[in-house]
Amino acid sequence: MSIIIWVLPEFQLTPYEATRSGNRTDFINSDNPLLLGKMPLLYRSDGSAITVANNWLIDLKANQFKKDVHTQAQGLMHYFSFLEQIGCEWDSMPIALRKRPTYAFKRHLREAHKNGMIARSTANSYMGVVIKFYKFYLSRKYVFENPPFNFEFVKVSTQGQYSYMRNNMLYVDSTDLRLNLPRDACYNGVSRSLLPLSELEWQSVEQKISSQAKNLREVVNDHTPLSIEFTLAVKLARLSGLRRAEILTLRERQIYRPTPEQSSKKYLIHSDGLFLAPNVGVRTKGGTSRYAEIPSVLMHELHDYVNSERYISRKKKYIRLHPNDSCNPPLLINRMGNVYSEGTLNARWSELRKEIKKQHVNFAHKFHNLRATYAVYRLKELLCNRLKEAEALDYLQSTLGHKHRATLLAYLRFCEQESSVNATYEDSLDIILER
Repeated sequence: MSIIIWVLPEFQLTPYEATRSGNRTDFINSDNPLLLGKMPLLYRSDGSAITVANNWLIDLKANQFKKDVHTQAQGLMHYFSFLEQIGCEWDSMPIALRKRPTYAFKRHLREAHKNGMIARSTANSYMGVVIKFYKFYLSRKYVFENPPFNFEFVKVSTQGQYSYMRNNMLYVDSTDLRLNLPRDACYNGVSRSLLPLSELEWQSVEQKISSQAKNLREVVNDHTPLSIEFTLAVKLARLSGLRRAEILTLRERQIYRPTPEQSSKKYLIHSDGLFLAPNVGVRTKGGTSRYAEIPSVLMHELHDYVNSERYISRKKKYIRLHPNDSCNPPLLINRMGNVYSEGTLNARWSELRKEIKKQHVNFAHKFHNLRATYAVYRLKELLCNRLKEAEALDYLQSTLGHKHRATLLAYLRFCEQESSVNATYEDSLDIILER
């Protein structure tokens, strides 16, 4: 039986108020319900809810004020799917550690990472979600036959900005479910999702997604054409640095026709760019808000698309299926009238990747690598325009939505590692590190 995530668009939690009369206690609905917004909840394919998981997700929003819990929902979906596969209950904790579902899931994630099925960061994220899920029930005195994990202290070396902050050791409270997965030494510890495409690789991708003279998409294989929606998703990732979730939840109302003055500029920035925030329907990482820049040419292309017969037809189907969202439809809609899905996007990228490999044998990039490619090329462009290093990094950090500067600098560490990297990356590294 499969596990699915069902997203409720406007989740409302109605708390109870207790009133006592003599020896009798009555519970009545409060007049002040909590509006929690979009709420992802877990269900089995037979329609039954996974209550223990949903209780924690609701608590995260209602009591811990989390803006977005989609990451937690994804982690629990994978965990409870794993429990279904091995036929184990979530609270079944035998004496032997190896038989407890938490430790079995730890082995499962290690094996999946070893086989290249999931990234290191994804495995750590899923394990962290499961640990916090059980901590929620442990804090509420839920009785397990044996503990789901053991607590332990871990020694961590600090690497602060100033000398007096370095090489100090901290002891932090942790568990023995930590995966301790090795970093990929081939790229100096930089995640594969941060590897940019070379100039020649991107030219090959661009050629494949370019429309033909009669507006026909180039066929990747004998039966699957590249849809307009997919090509727009690729361009938004490569030319604006948007994350996959941001692209799939981008709204039609974000798109407009640039004025002649705006069209004269290469990029639309700040308030002229794309406003990404949960309150306008765009799912951002951590529920943050930001303005992403977009080339004026791409904005014109998107404006033409939302006014095309193809999009108007799909939007009408979407509104019929989702009347509550009629005023704020998404930009990318499939032919059935539903939101363009992550699974479809991944499948199309996989097919495109196979085609690109015919020209570039080692082409193994994921869709997210388009975002890294945008960051590297845009950084070089800013520095070549005589923008100061700190200002260029501050601007890109803002438009990309990076919480820490180190994430942005990771793109440059890859340039330093690869001796055969294309000249664009070498130039950008020289400019920022050797000035």
